[in-house]
Amino acid sequence: MPARILPSLTPRLSTLLFATAVATGAAACGDSPDTGTSADEIIGGVPARSARLNAVGALGYDDFGSGSFRPVCTGTLIAPTMVLTAEHCVDFVTDAPSQLKFLIGFDAYNPVRTVPVHGVAMEQSDWGGVIGLGIDMAIMHLAEPVTNVRPFPVAIPTDSQLDLRFAGIGYGLQDSTGRHGTRMTGSMTFQASGGRVFEAIYGTFEDFVADAARFGVDGTTPEGLALLQQAWDETLLLDNRVEGWFGGGRHDAQACFGDSGGPITKAVNGQPTVYGVASWVAYADENRLCDLGAAYSTMTPVGLDFIAYETACPLIPRAGQCLDLTTHQRCATPEEGGYRELLNDCSALGMVCGVDEAGELGCIEDPCESIAPEGQCDGDVAVRCTRPEEGPRRVVSTDCADLGGSCAVTGDGVECVGIECAHEVCTEGVALSDECNDCVTAVCDVDPYCCTVAWDEICVGEAGAVCEVTCPGAPVIAPGSRSRE
Repeated sequence: MPARILPSLTPRLSTLLFATAVATGAAACGDSPDTGTSADEIIGGVPARSARLNAVGALGYDDFGSGSFRPVCTGTLIAPTMVLTAEHCVDFVTDAPSQLKFLIGFDAYNPVRTVPVHGVAMEQSDWGGVIGLGIDMAIMHLAEPVTNVRPFPVAIPTDSQLDLRFAGIGYGLQDSTGRHGTRMTGSMTFQASGGRVFEAIYGTFEDFVADAARFGVDGTTPEGLALLQQAWDETLLLDNRVEGWFGGGRHDAQACFGDSGGPITKAVNGQPTVYGVASWVAYADENRLCDLGAAYSTMTPVGLDFIAYETACPLIPRAGQCLDLTTHQRCATPEEGGYRELLNDCSALGMVCGVDEAGELGCIEDPCESIAPEGQCDGDVAVRCTRPEEGPRRVVSTDCADLGGSCAVTGDGVECVGIECAHEVCTEGVALSDECNDCVTAVCDVDPYCCTVAWDEICVGEAGAVCEVTCPGAPVIAPGSRSRE
């Protein structure tokens, strides 16, 4: 699971901007922080056993295909089939239905109910902020409705609520021994709705400098002061209440690893209401865990719009999509009367669904109209039409001669025959034949690009994962994890 860290402004500043996204660092990834040393105090809070809080559950993740789902983040049921969480909690997932579950109950390792997941949608209209994701929110769509738990409503915080106490809820680390996985709640003060992170933590630059040693910076030297000044000026929350800083006060509890995606709440007419989700935590050196407060991605009109869109048009891309050869699906806009699913049948026009000359999805002339269904040979060039799982309909050509073979139409369709591997699986180069060897076949089963377009860096990384080969210097890439344009 990728850790989210603040962009390094200088090599040494990366030691100062130490914070990872809440839960996507240590405990959520398996490479836990050093919790063997003692902390000054536990990460305050109290158990939240009440079934009234079962709308807050854990995101269970199975990264090894074992069928065992361990809690890695927190989420909140905001509708019977919708869980609000943080984008960074799900943006690494390659197959949500098999890798994710929603775990309901106080103890995420012994949930009262495990709910399967249909898919995830991420809010990606903006970028920036403390972890670079803009509005760090996502919706996890459940495959089954949860009807016996009251969802939590959502609301936009206001600056009039600054300095008030809110309640954070999550399943993250609770102390320096690494205890986690049970639902905890704790009060946190709303410190800031934008501006400098370290000002929200310390109040003054002088107090920040006085605590520089905890970051490994000598605040008595000109170099150290310059580094601290840069961090003070450039480590910013997104303004307009897109990100808020909570906790870090004298009596405050503290969000920590595993609490990511968990709600910051306040009761409205007696009902816990979600004002944001845990996004990024500031913690100290290896001897002191999570004691400076945390950034929450707070609810905004854009966030509400994201939720409204996913409620009406779950998992439909904003640009629309082709459901099959002739069916185009999209969501109507507010200007068209409000969000609702639309289906357009291109076959009524004698056309297919695809990308037009302007690069937009719509009804187009069939680009494969002159190509045989099984594909065809143009000399040594294998020409075929894409399969549905390869995206919008288009023509794909492979020069078999470049691979040392020739083109033939077989019972499986057009293909390059009579070739061996043009290069090793650990070497980037031309597309390899899916008949080259078992490793190439396995890679191309999950990533057809590698056998139709090129064997690039991603294919090399996938080979390392699928075939259990060691490719020196290759990235670690989950099979089929990168979307192709």
